Amino acid sequence: MFNWLNELFTIIDNHKSAKRELQVCDTCEALKHQLSIVNEEKRQLLDRLLAKPEPESTGNVEFKPILPHKRTEQAWRVRQQMLEREDRAAARILRDKEPATSVDDLEKELNIVETEREKNAI
Repeated sequence: MFNWLNELFTIIDNHKSAKRELQVCDTCEALKHQLSIVNEEKRQLLDRLLAKPEPESTGNVEFKPILPHKRTEQAWRVRQQMLEREDRAAARILRDKEPATSVDDLEKELNIVETEREKNAI
């Protein structure tokens, strides 16, 4: 009976000694190292996110006016002058085309149109 008990203790001792002699592979060491790096980065990010923001100083800020670019401004001036010339030409054509009509002439035309409509309606 004690023989099997002795064998059991021998097996347990062999297992413990094998466990102590167990060597860790290089891949496991590399993974442990990478995991520690990632955990450190996470900790730094959390610390930065949870930290109170520093107040921004607005004492010495100078605001400079935004000036339009010279090319853009020149292009607009040229276009504006071109549009003004076209408008003047169109106004001149309209002025020369039709003589000024009086209100009496327009009323006469409207009365003629009204009488024609009344004739057609009947």
